[in-house]
Amino acid sequence: MRKYETADRIRQLMEEKNWKQVDIFNNSKPFQEKLGVKLGKSAISQYVNGVQAPDQRRLALLALTFNVSEAWLMGYDVPRERESTTETGYSETDLRKLAESAKTFDGKPLTESDIQAIQNIIEIYLQGRL
Repeated sequence: MRKYETADRIRQLMEEKNWKQVDIFNNSKPFQEKLGVKLGKSAISQYVNGVQAPDQRRLALLALTFNVSEAWLMGYDVPRERESTTETGYSETDLRKLAESAKTFDGKPLTESDIQAIQNIIEIYLQGRL
């Protein structure tokens, strides 16, 4: 259940970090390049003032910039902490779920080491796509 709006959370984080809107812009630059997402100063102003909510890609960018979870930033009553991600931008949990979805190989159940190996292969593959 949403208790707050994204604008409320952004303003809260700005106050805690003693940031101005320009600080959000400057601190988001490395993530803009990594994600291939642009974030302008006017968009930040609209988000902070609650005029417009960020789309999913910009929400992810803001969550990375502030190092908080996307759901928390959206105003949901969930843990604030961001789950650690790999170089690919996927969480360890996501990669594990992908690896576990294979379930069996050649009719035999996968061992823990099989799952770990598949998880590593998926991560290496995704790194090559970035």
